[in-house]
Amino acid sequence: MGTTEIIISLIGGFFAGILNALAGFGSIITLAIYMDVLGIPGHLANATNRVNVLASSSITAFTFHKNGKLDFSSGKWIITAVFLGAMVGVYMATQLDADGFKSAFKYLLIPIFLLLLANPKRFITPNPDEGISSPWITMPLYFVMGIYAGFIQAGFGVIFLMVAVMLSKYDLINGNGIKIACVAIYGFVIVIIFQLNGMIMWKAGAALAVGQAIGGYVASRNMSRMEGANKYAYWLLIIIVFLVMLKNFEVWKLFS
Repeated sequence: MGTTEIIISLIGGFFAGILNALAGFGSIITLAIYMDVLGIPGHLANATNRVNVLASSSITAFTFHKNGKLDFSSGKWIITAVFLGAMVGVYMATQLDADGFKSAFKYLLIPIFLLLLANPKRFITPNPDEGISSPWITMPLYFVMGIYAGFIQAGFGVIFLMVAVMLSKYDLINGNGIKIACVAIYGFVIVIIFQLNGMIMWKAGAALAVGQAIGGYVASRNMSRMEGANKYAYWLLIIIVFLVMLKNFEVWKLFS
């Protein structure tokens, strides 16, 4: 990695950390940097991406807990369900080669982009007139989300928040706290699993980890004063996902 790549990694990681703390989708940025800027094969990019995700989520979770925005006791069963699902997902991820992951990532961008266009935050305002949904409904959903998170991570945050707020009736900030705790806990084990499979490129992961950890800390510490940032982060993310889709589907070839 040269100086330019390191600078891009630090800046990209910083913005990814902010996005993850606000809602999610930060891994779209980091995976694109790994694969399209640094030229890392898809399956290794997916594994290495967990280094910066772990760094960011650990610091963000600690900051949330310190500021009283993370209640482990109320979220322990949610965290358990997501963790168990993530172990299934990471096993699936270790079975893919570079082309397999690249293809999976490319087609998963489509529902992610549509979900972003739907602006799911308008669906995640708790309704005080509705009761908490039965655990028999929510726990299987959290387990399935865990599988997705263990497999690819990108987009897990917003999907999790939709269920946590709409069905489990967390407010957005406390739901974010539980989400970040989930990512930090399963992320630690996933990094070990990928490392044992020899899939992590630590030099590349360290640069993004530093940037993402700083971004997560800044966002979580200033959450209450960053209301306006949500709108700008949302549109930035729309543009980023759109450009990544153009790159992965090589749309320009249709006109050549």
